[in-house]
Amino acid sequence: MITRFFALAACTATLTLTPAFAQDGQPPRDNPYDVIGKVFAPFWGVLLDGSRSSNKACTMTIVMTQVTGRLPKQMEGATLKAAVQYPDKVRLTAPVLGEDITVCRNGDEVWAVPGQKVEYLLSQFKVKPGKTKKTNTPLFLPFTAQQAIFLPALFSMVRPEVAEIDTFNGEDCRLITAGLMPDLARAVHAEGFRAQIWVAPGYLPRKIVITQPDFSAVVEIRDLKFGASLQPSTWEVPAGITDVYRTNADMLDSVLFVVMNSLKMNEGDQPWLNAK
Repeated sequence: MITRFFALAACTATLTLTPAFAQDGQPPRDNPYDVIGKVFAPFWGVLLDGSRSSNKACTMTIVMTQVTGRLPKQMEGATLKAAVQYPDKVRLTAPVLGEDITVCRNGDEVWAVPGQKVEYLLSQFKVKPGKTKKTNTPLFLPFTAQQAIFLPALFSMVRPEVAEIDTFNGEDCRLITAGLMPDLARAVHAEGFRAQIWVAPGYLPRKIVITQPDFSAVVEIRDLKFGASLQPSTWEVPAGITDVYRTNADMLDSVLFVVMNSLKMNEGDQPWLNAK
């Protein structure tokens, strides 16, 4: 669940790769489905095959500012740095076992440092995903660029007729609150799911709150940058580091899973006992 939550947060965070600023620098006040669509649209150039966007890479910082319920309290305050480049590059740095762990996919190769800690986590976690599904994308997503156009229709907006504005970090943002469409919510057993997103001028996401009956989490998106590509060194092991775990792209989901389920934890917390 933690991995899926961060996938959603990261996806939402990267939706702003080609901002088109709202008129007069004001937060967007158009139909909430249109707002969500404009927030989503540039993201597909980074993570999906078939997009015509010229922006194929982005970097960002994601900060877990609050967690409740069954999410481990240790996760609160965790800061993750992520980089993604179409079609086959991903890099994530996150605090685990007292230091930052970096996981990187560079084509068919996956490496992680410090390697011994990653191998230790992989040996401890009894629950791990199977082989990563191979697609012509940095991460596996269960839809195409064409299907992604219709994703906003999966949400049921709360008070869609009201353009609610809220200030976050001194910036006026459009606040959108939504659940899943009732039939979909029942099908995936997520009737209690709620999401809020603060959207700044230019359709830029600043904050996300996700609430389920058994947990809630607040995420801030910072330092979002984008472009056609990132420096080749982004995807290479830093010079001088020898403690490296190396595997292939089949293992990407497993390595990310054990890292994401261990955020800010120490060995004594035994995060592998509660992973689902």
